Amino acid sequence: MKLARVASITSVLLEEGLGFLTHRPEEPVGAAPDGEGVAESPEGMDASEVGRRLRRTLEKLGPTFVKFGQLLATRVDLFSEPFIEELAKLHSAVEPFDAAEARRIVEAELERPIDEVFAELSDEPVAAASIAQVHVGTLREGGERVAVKIQRPGLEESLLADLDALLVLSGFIDRLVPPYRRSMVHRVAEEYALRARGELDFRAEAGAIERFAEVLRTLPEFRVPRVHPALCTPRLLVMEWMDGTKLADLHGPDDLVALGFEPESFCRSMLRLQLGMCYEHGFVHGDTHPGNIILLPTGQIALIDFGLHGQVPRELREKMLEMVFHQASGRVDEAVEAFVSVFQPDASVDLDGLKSELRTVLAAGGESGALRDRRITDQLVRGMRVGSRYRMRAQSDMFMVMRNLTIVEGIVLRYCPTMDPAAEVKTITAGIMRRRLFGPTMQDEMAQLVPQVLLTLSQRPRTAARLLRLERSFNESASLGEFLRREDVIRPPQPERSALPLAVAGLIGLAVGLLIGSLL
Repeated sequence: MKLARVASITSVLLEEGLGFLTHRPEEPVGAAPDGEGVAESPEGMDASEVGRRLRRTLEKLGPTFVKFGQLLATRVDLFSEPFIEELAKLHSAVEPFDAAEARRIVEAELERPIDEVFAELSDEPVAAASIAQVHVGTLREGGERVAVKIQRPGLEESLLADLDALLVLSGFIDRLVPPYRRSMVHRVAEEYALRARGELDFRAEAGAIERFAEVLRTLPEFRVPRVHPALCTPRLLVMEWMDGTKLADLHGPDDLVALGFEPESFCRSMLRLQLGMCYEHGFVHGDTHPGNIILLPTGQIALIDFGLHGQVPRELREKMLEMVFHQASGRVDEAVEAFVSVFQPDASVDLDGLKSELRTVLAAGGESGALRDRRITDQLVRGMRVGSRYRMRAQSDMFMVMRNLTIVEGIVLRYCPTMDPAAEVKTITAGIMRRRLFGPTMQDEMAQLVPQVLLTLSQRPRTAARLLRLERSFNESASLGEFLRREDVIRPPQPERSALPLAVAGLIGLAVGLLIGSLL
């Protein structure tokens, strides 16, 4: 069965004129060699045409391959923009399954007749995607209008079989075709196989929606649907219907104004959402494209479709926060060091060569670090491509974060072309850094420690030597967060310890605050 599926996949590749993908082209098709241009296939197709053909191929092969293509579209470090733009269209609608089958699945999941739960349930879906389709319903109890997301029939069996076939074919090409291996697509396939099984249970998506509701408490202009947990099962998700206008249906700032949204405020909110999710909360909506953003009549912005979401580990988001902040501030040398700490190269990497290339890319053609067309992601993505060429591994959640930042920056430039995204990113990331260092708990500790600092400085002649040690510790730390942890600044005070370490920690906290203030 597995070999038969591999054969059918190969047949579709040949039908779309993509048979050369299993041969030995000079460069990986769709890649951006040395961060510039796009490679062409032996047939002379550019990356955009290859992307179109691959998109059609994945749609023919079914839901498993559509989702794999969507994950490939997040790999801004590996593929050129025209190639990614084509794969991003895999978010578009696919053929819905039969209404009678949809009703059968709902009743099987609820273990009762539909009429006992819904006063109405539309026969035609309002959206159909690779994993599920969405119908509009009205709850019998309370009369609330709801979105009913129903998993495609037979999805689990077909997905598991297709994952096996995908890994077999991808592994085969990876062993035989050096350009494919250099593109690291097989690594993406292995990552996708791990993720995809988790998407089969819609209760995980329901949990993600509820968690995002907590994340958005600090951003009241945003909303997520209210979930009905008692009606959610592995194959069924029932949630509040978000009745509004999709951002994808608006062409520019005038359309925003017509709906009552001020373009600059709207775009600033989108940046605050993206940067807050990624670098403050560490819980990320993995697909913030305009089709998943709904403008509500209340003036709020709703997010939908939480099937793709990710958890960014604290250490990674601290390093990425520094990387984005330094790049937005035009501090090229600091941005280079932050990049290296994110990629964590091993001893075999030519570190001097890596840093030299990164410095050239991040400077954007000038020592001042000015950003071309005010796009911060342009240089960041090129930096990630440099890391990929040096065969360095980075945590996969980083690519989801960077892809989202690219999408949101595109939203800003489209709906508020007068805004400077780099300046806004700098302001927002600086605010996140301040809140992280000087939140309510830290402020209370500082208020208690300042008197101890003054007393210590007057009574302890060894303080100067200890401060020199702290300076060395700061220089040896890979990130600001690591330094503060090493010096116990972000740990609660322990009663049995002497006042001196706490006093020194307080002094360092004050110094860091002054340092950040000088950067802004």
